[in-house]
Amino acid sequence: MILTLTCNPACDRTLIVPGFRHSDVTRVQSRQDAAGGKGLNVARAIATLGGAYHAIAPLGGATGAHVAALAATEGLRLTAVPIHDQTRTCLLVTDPAAPDQLVINEPGPQLSALEWQALQQTVITAAATAQFLTISGSLPPGVDAQQLRQLIDAVPPTCTVLLDTSGAPLQACLDAPIGLLKINASELAQAINQPITTHAEAVIAARQVCTNGPRAVVITLGAAGAIAVDASGAWYVAAPTIHAVSPVGSGDCTLAGIAVAFQQGLPLAHALRCGVAAGSANALQPQAAVFDINQYTMFCQQLTITSLA
Repeated sequence: MILTLTCNPACDRTLIVPGFRHSDVTRVQSRQDAAGGKGLNVARAIATLGGAYHAIAPLGGATGAHVAALAATEGLRLTAVPIHDQTRTCLLVTDPAAPDQLVINEPGPQLSALEWQALQQTVITAAATAQFLTISGSLPPGVDAQQLRQLIDAVPPTCTVLLDTSGAPLQACLDAPIGLLKINASELAQAINQPITTHAEAVIAARQVCTNGPRAVVITLGAAGAIAVDASGAWYVAAPTIHAVSPVGSGDCTLAGIAVAFQQGLPLAHALRCGVAAGSANALQPQAAVFDINQYTMFCQQLTITSLA
């Protein structure tokens, strides 16, 4: 089983608004609410890919209840850890005629020390019977980077941690003994204070990180694909050429594709291909982590794994 932890979940509200890029007043054509946050996106993608998973997230207030109801309606397997403050709402606005999407993220609710302790204990207990734990996204107010590191250090060694975060939480976990760090090139360049503009620089940076803690690193390159590095080698998978609708959630789907591939016993290079295929399929849809499994399968068959020196 794959556990997915969303430390700072949200109600993701997607609005389809034709012409909003060119007008002061526009009308919403359609609205779709979803249980959101990076870890819940990972869970949704894992479900689409047929993997076994269990999502965990702190939820509070009317918005938290709404997120829990949305997850139940969708069929997501979610354990909600109750908190006092209101779960955040994130707004995603799409103009069908525009090549991008406006995303407005609220900061999230304040978690008390006792609430974080309850969340951590729920994760550690569930991790005792899980193969993998994905930890994705930002930390809510009231939780610092060292608390995330303490949680990771408390995960049983039988459960492999796959981490996707940035900023201070990333810095605190760069030397953590985790199974995999998934990160984009700009985040990694900032974290290690080195430029990453070529594949060779990406491989050097990933190997540097691998010597300190993570056993593997996946560096996403947006529309260019991704690179994976571990002790046995380095590989690149170019993303397919597509007309993207929204890249929101593509990184989460990449992590989900990798996690499910690991669950199936595939090596890192093949897991990378699965991740790029899932992220690319996601970019073809307006909602985060909602994609066509047939599109994913087609991409998996088309994409080539290139070994890097």
